Amino acid sequence: MPFHVRKPGIRLGPIILLPVLLLVAYAWQSQSGGVRFALLSPATPTATATATRPPATATAQPSATVTRTATSTPTRTPTPTATPGLLAEPRTDYIPVLMYHYVRTVDATQDPLGYRLSVAPERFAEQMAWLHEHDYTPVRMDALAACLRAQQPCPPQPVALTFDDGYEDMATEALPILQQYGFQATFYIIVNFVGHPGYMSWEQIEQLRDAGMEIGAHTLTHADLTGLNPEQAWIEIEQSRIMLEERLGIPVTSFSYPAGSHTAELADMVHAAGYSNAVTTLPEKAIVHMYKIPRRRILGGETIAGFPWYLMPLP
Repeated sequence: MPFHVRKPGIRLGPIILLPVLLLVAYAWQSQSGGVRFALLSPATPTATATATRPPATATAQPSATVTRTATSTPTRTPTPTATPGLLAEPRTDYIPVLMYHYVRTVDATQDPLGYRLSVAPERFAEQMAWLHEHDYTPVRMDALAACLRAQQPCPPQPVALTFDDGYEDMATEALPILQQYGFQATFYIIVNFVGHPGYMSWEQIEQLRDAGMEIGAHTLTHADLTGLNPEQAWIEIEQSRIMLEERLGIPVTSFSYPAGSHTAELADMVHAAGYSNAVTTLPEKAIVHMYKIPRRRILGGETIAGFPWYLMPLP
């Protein structure tokens, strides 16, 4: 009988061990499956590597857009609310800005318009002598802009002498008289007119530069900027500065609107083009904006007795 008792135990042993063996086998398969899964897992980084290509394309697109924007005129125009044109602080004293065109002798009966735009050399000499005798300090427009912005002190009794268009007599008549008194002035050049009959050559403009005079821009063609589209106006404003700087090797920061015609948008455009100031052709009681500086036109036929009126503020 004891043998009969032990035999069932021997038969039941494999039955008990079978589940254990199955669990071990399952565990081994799971580990093997995990190994096989791990071997497949590098496929996932491949997809990630593929995903890195689109950003490279996306980067190229803005780059092309930036290039187009740099050559696009309207996008470089600041908003009308830009404030760099305002003065550093309101001024209570009046600073005259005088405007000349020709310094030459003209027959009033033969050329009435030219006569009004022309100051005879002897009259111009009298005016400069008057300024000297009354202790006025002629300043360039870039210096006037700096003192109005409180970037440097303003000299006592400042006056700005400006000459439009770049006529030849600026070098032959006006310059020697200015040098006689050690005066500085600003000459606005129509770039495409340089070297034409009646206008200064580049060599004469260089003579002004070397004498300490300021060279400003008066556009490429003297077109009325208010009649141009923004792209055309931008070319006239920006390219005239660039061409003068490249030809003369000096910074050009002063601008004169042809015929004084301007708008708030054009004033912002002049600022965006890199100028520090701009002048008009109309008189005002005071200077309130650096890109709309008023001027007093010196008329032909003016006697020295009437000249002091140009140095006084308007009532």
